Amino acid sequence: MEISGSGYLYTLATLAMTFVGFCAIVLVFRQGMRAESGKSHRHHSHLYIELGFSAAAFAMLAPLLAACGIVHPVAWRVSSAIIAVALVAHNVLQLRRFKASNPGRLPKRVWVNSTITGLVTLGLLANTSGFLMEPGLGPVAVAATWRLAMGVEIFLLTMEDFIAEINAT
Repeated sequence: MEISGSGYLYTLATLAMTFVGFCAIVLVFRQGMRAESGKSHRHHSHLYIELGFSAAAFAMLAPLLAACGIVHPVAWRVSSAIIAVALVAHNVLQLRRFKASNPGRLPKRVWVNSTITGLVTLGLLANTSGFLMEPGLGPVAVAATWRLAMGVEIFLLTMEDFIAEINAT
């Protein structure tokens, strides 16, 4: 039996993979137009590809567990726990990478994204424990959607910088 909300999750996974494919095409195009890329450009390129792939993985995790015969509440709890750990680990890694490639203070958007990621993680932990809610689709769908939204945000910021460089030449 399909897990509830799987249609949304499959659609989100498809959208995330399409985003990653589009980003890869844009990266090839950009490299052809630009002789060198800086540390910040490489960091952003890796980041939006990672965010797209993780959005797809997060969206497919609970349906995969359910397809393996795990009962739905347990599938939601386990997938929420795995995603929460992944979010915390990736957020710490990205903050370290960002500081290494951009010395100085972190921009407000980094703080805002990290704060929202923290709130999403709290929702996942509530879903894992059953605190305030029965385990279900909501926090998993929000986490996967948030990952894709961050990837799109960073992609658009990177493209804005790239277009500004082209106009400056």
